[in-house]
Amino acid sequence: MIDDVPYLHKTYHRSKTVVVMFLCLAVFAVLMGRLVYLMVFQSEYYTMKAKELHERERSIKAARGRIIDANGKILADNRTVCTISVIHSQITDKEKVITVLCKELGLSEEYVRKRVEKYSSIEKIKSNVDKSIGDAIRTYDLDGVKVDEDYKRYYPYDSLGSKVLGFTGGDNQGIIGLEVIYEEYLQGEAGTILTVTDAKGVEVAEAGEERVEPVGGQDLYISLDMNIQSYATQLAMQTMETKEADSVSILVMNPQNGEILAMANVPEFNLNDPYTLPDTVNSEGLSEEKKQELLNGMWRNGCINDTYEPGSTFKIITAAAGLESGAVKPTDTFSCPGYIMVEDRKIRCHKVGGHGAEDFVQGTMNSCKQEDAKKRVRSIQEGTILLNFLM
Repeated sequence: MIDDVPYLHKTYHRSKTVVVMFLCLAVFAVLMGRLVYLMVFQSEYYTMKAKELHERERSIKAARGRIIDANGKILADNRTVCTISVIHSQITDKEKVITVLCKELGLSEEYVRKRVEKYSSIEKIKSNVDKSIGDAIRTYDLDGVKVDEDYKRYYPYDSLGSKVLGFTGGDNQGIIGLEVIYEEYLQGEAGTILTVTDAKGVEVAEAGEERVEPVGGQDLYISLDMNIQSYATQLAMQTMETKEADSVSILVMNPQNGEILAMANVPEFNLNDPYTLPDTVNSEGLSEEKKQELLNGMWRNGCINDTYEPGSTFKIITAAAGLESGAVKPTDTFSCPGYIMVEDRKIRCHKVGGHGAEDFVQGTMNSCKQEDAKKRVRSIQEGTILLNFLM
């Protein structure tokens, strides 16, 4: 029995070795299967992930759709500008970059240095830079400085129709007016510039760039006629000066289909410089909240945002209703003493002394306030609309 002890120990160790070997083979088989799964069946997914890891992405704005009037005149267009950005990991001469950008862009050294020294994938320095300045920065051939062409909204007629057209912000997104109402159609789809970098984030020159071109926005054709708009604006300005009014609004419509041909709201503002308050306003010392309130008032479109009495324009409706119902006839006569009593209020005619005796046609022509109580009562009793010149 003693002689069998070494044999038993040898058999025991051999069994353990076989078990360990099979366990190792099983683990290697699982790892091999996993490796095959990742390299064969998931290769496309991980190739894309690796590509994304080594690519830097810069956005390209799409050309915004134009706004065109009824005669084909371009009211809102695009102007080519540049966006200046820096990539920290690619900068080789930090001080030169700071000096050049401060000089060409007119920015403070503190502002530029803060962005140049910031550890980020890409840092925007300034957008909407004139193309001539962008081209000048390109000539320096600075490592880590990117000059991408972009678009900025441009309005050829400056202030004409400003409160109707509206304007865009720094990101080319509509703020007010038609620009924001039709934002979905005007904005287009942004593109991208993709550059390959190494593990340190330095651009691989041999790899070149890959561009996904932007898709321009759709043009917007409107019923506004800029010739009529110009005449309406001139007339509104004359009226404002003559009457010493704070503002004047004129709306011109096509009676056949309701198309708006002109919508003037004076004073207007410069669409190419919409954040500058008029010279009549002292903006020094104003809080941001107060300044924004004044800007909102300057941008406000009185034709569609303000409420006001219909005035003489409504007399056509009341006159037609009175004639159709039989409450009045063209030959009916009225007397205008220069006012009319409505409940406890005296509403005066625009002619202080009154128009005296006049017939229906003359009263309509004069926009006179008639006070024929019998006809008003009769109209009300018959359930019709009374011809009341309360205008």
